[in-house]
Amino acid sequence: MKTRKMVFSISVCLALALFSLDSCKSDTVSEPSPLGPSSIGVVLDLTASPSIIVADQTHRQTADITATLAKYDGIPLSDRTVLFEVVNGSGRRVDVGYLGDELSLQAVATDSNGTAKTQYTGPLRSEVKGNTDVFIRATVVWDGTQHIQDSIQIYIIRDSN
Repeated sequence: MKTRKMVFSISVCLALALFSLDSCKSDTVSEPSPLGPSSIGVVLDLTASPSIIVADQTHRQTADITATLAKYDGIPLSDRTVLFEVVNGSGRRVDVGYLGDELSLQAVATDSNGTAKTQYTGPLRSEVKGNTDVFIRATVVWDGTQHIQDSIQIYIIRDSN
């Protein structure tokens, strides 16, 4: 009887060892198929410098806005149109400051480095009631109905003088 129990115990241990050896295999990550599913292997990165500006009595401060568009592996994408907008926290276009030549909406093509640049010009003190913020939203239309979007916050401090 003891021999049967020992043979059974050894058999169970061997079976567990075989299962654990088979489960330790790992697959490497593979590149997604270009035919689907609907995952865009493109990165849109948006920056603002500076991200805090002051609304004073006579001078409008500016922030440089840069959108960088690249494939997932870092290869820049040129000749793509980036649509910049000044929006509030809800995503609605607002008239607090402006982009480029006094626009709340501006289209800029990416260069050979995959970058598109614009400048946000902030409001004067008389145009805001207190400290506030706006968002610069960048959108790149892709194939069909797909699009890539990013936004960055610019905080506006109303000068107390």
